[in-house]
Amino acid sequence: MQGYSLRDRKGRPTYFGVTNDPGRRAAEHKRDGKRGKLKVETRPMSRGYARSWEKRKLARHRKTHRGRNPDHNQTRSGGWKS
Repeated sequence: MQGYSLRDRKGRPTYFGVTNDPGRRAAEHKRDGKRGKLKVETRPMSRGYARSWEKRKLARHRKTHRGRNPDHNQTRSGGWKS
């Protein structure tokens, strides 16, 4: 797994996530109408560490953005909706 961000034209993050295939994930975002450039931010890591990385990135983002997630992140803690 690798941590990544999806960023808009100005370089602002619109999504934080983890994936084991960045190319496939970029295509999925594009198909879902989420525009931007996918930037891989970490080296490969375990699934558990990837989940904690995502949670930390979202928490850090909320601290500096009035408690709000990036536009396309829907869950407060990151991870997958069940």
